[in-house]
Amino acid sequence: MCRLLGWVAGEGLSLRDLLGEESFVAFAQLSRIHADGWGVAYAAGDTLAVERSTTNASADPAFAAVATDVTTRAGLAHLRWASPGLPVELCNAHPFQFGQTAFAHNGGIYPLDRVDELVPEGWRARLTGTTDSERYFLAVMAEMAATGDPLPTALPRVLRRITEQFTPSSLNAIFLAPEALYVVNCHDDSIRPDLSPRDGQSVDDMVEATEEEVPYYDLRYRQTASSVVVASSGFAQPEGGGWQRMENNSLLVVDRAGLEVTQIPLDVRIGRSEAADSVGADLR
Repeated sequence: MCRLLGWVAGEGLSLRDLLGEESFVAFAQLSRIHADGWGVAYAAGDTLAVERSTTNASADPAFAAVATDVTTRAGLAHLRWASPGLPVELCNAHPFQFGQTAFAHNGGIYPLDRVDELVPEGWRARLTGTTDSERYFLAVMAEMAATGDPLPTALPRVLRRITEQFTPSSLNAIFLAPEALYVVNCHDDSIRPDLSPRDGQSVDDMVEATEEEVPYYDLRYRQTASSVVVASSGFAQPEGGGWQRMENNSLLVVDRAGLEVTQIPLDVRIGRSEAADSVGADLR
C-alpha cells in the first residue's frame, strides 16, 4: 500500500510550497504508516532526477531537504508500505525510471509468482527489483516501444491484459513523462485495506492516520491557474479548497506545457473475486 502525489506547475515550486505547510506536513505524516521508504522524481531542466530511500519520510532529513530545496515544474512523490513478501530494499523503492519517464504505483497484482509474465523476455534484463509495480511499468514501456503508440493508447492494452490474466487490487499509478503527467485511477472500490499496525507501528499512528474517512484508493486533483496537484487520500482535500474526485477507471492527463487537464474513461474494470478476497489487504 502506498500514497501517491503528482504535480505540474507553471513555474518552479518546491513540494512544500506547492501544497502549503499544513497539507505538506499532513502528507509527510502519512509515512508513519507508509513507513517503508519514499521516493521523489522531478524535472531538472531537460532531464529527470529520481531520489529514493528505504527510510520513513517523516523521520528522514533527506526527504525534508528534497521537499523544501528542490524547485521544479513537474514531479511525483511516493510513500511506500511494502506488501508482505516484498522486501524493503532500495531496488524496490518507487519511483522507477525508464529513460525520461518515472512511475509509481499503489496496489497489488496477484499472484506475485507470475508477474514476470507481464514483461516481454527481451525486457526482463532491465528489471532491478522484485516488485509487481516495476513489472507493470516495464510492461507499459515495452508496449509503447513495440507499437510506437503514445502512452494513452498503449496503456489500456496493458491494463486489460493485467485484469484478464491476473487479480489486481488496484492499478492506481502516476507516470511522469516529458510531455505530461499521467494518472491512472483503476481499482476495486469494494476492497478496504487492512490498516492494522504491523511490527514497529503503534496503534496511535494508525488511528491518527486513518481519521480521514475517505475510501483508501480514491484519487483527487486540484487545478488552479498556476498548478495541478493529484493525490491519494489520507489528508484533507476539501471540495471547498478546489479538490475534485477522479472517476474510477479513468486516466487523467495533465499537459506539462499548458497545464490543461483531460480525463479519459478507461474501458477496464477490476471487480471483486475470490482471489481478490484471498489477498485482501496485502496491498502496496
